[in-house]
Amino acid sequence: MSTSASSTPSATPAPTPAPTSGGATTRMIAVLAHDRAPLVAALATAATTLLLLQLGSGHTPSSRRFAALPEFDVWIWVYAAEAGAAAALGIAALPAFLRLANAMGRSVTVRVVTMWPALGILMVFFGPRALDEHNPLWLGFARYTTINAATWAFITPCFAGLLLVHTRVAALTRETTTAVAQGTAGALVEELLWLRTAMQRFLTAFAAAITGGMLALGALRSAMLANGTPAGQLPVLRLLTYGGVFTATSALLFVPAYVAWQSSVSAMRDALHPVPVDGRPPHDWVEARADFDTLLDARSTAGRVLTAVFSVLAPLVGTVVTALFAAR
Repeated sequence: MSTSASSTPSATPAPTPAPTSGGATTRMIAVLAHDRAPLVAALATAATTLLLLQLGSGHTPSSRRFAALPEFDVWIWVYAAEAGAAAALGIAALPAFLRLANAMGRSVTVRVVTMWPALGILMVFFGPRALDEHNPLWLGFARYTTINAATWAFITPCFAGLLLVHTRVAALTRETTTAVAQGTAGALVEELLWLRTAMQRFLTAFAAAITGGMLALGALRSAMLANGTPAGQLPVLRLLTYGGVFTATSALLFVPAYVAWQSSVSAMRDALHPVPVDGRPPHDWVEARADFDTLLDARSTAGRVLTAVFSVLAPLVGTVVTALFAAR
């Protein structure tokens, strides 16, 4: 949005900030942060998923029988909802990811982003199989491979964002002593506050998207059972193992980042309010440290611990719920 120039000749125009290398990133963040962007992405992705699963479903007799089942309708709607949610969550997390990427640089960002497709490739070739039976839907493998690849791409900012938080926190920890000595620690404190919020956002989005994927797998299992596939060929243990792998992935992403964040907060607090040499701190010192912990919300409460634990365990919990409802 442009502003009109002042009609007073003597008025001093506002200084124009010098262009920075992050200008394009800033504009992209502003666009993606629009309230309707996640909603539009969710609706478009869900509609595309439904079309991709429905079109041509009656091409063969076996595919036609499968598509006529009520369980098939449940599966495609759950799958579409999961894909749409992944798109919305990924778009919503993208501004925070871009801010971290701009701070950490291209090489670090590329390295953490490529870890996500690398994990996907390892899962495909060496990981556990959730459902190893042939999908009776015509071109079923090609269809859900395309959808899975799209949802995998959508939640890349959540996965890579947690890794970037860990890397950024480590960089801030190294800057703590210098910043405190120069009297510029305020900027680090503000960034630590923002990193905590971003970390929780990434974890929640990642866990929600993965949990939705587990529910979609459970719906597909129910549809295949209804189509006549023996239950022994679709053991629940496969789903539980698959959910357990992603639960472990969530824990490996979040726990190191959170521990590093707490360590950085502790280092900042000790640098700003060091323990007196005589070991007898005055009351003001105790209050100052307590106020610092309150500012950064660094103390672990029961509610916060339960929230983090539930977010980490959400994929496994979703798998268990799916297995219970789909039990035959």
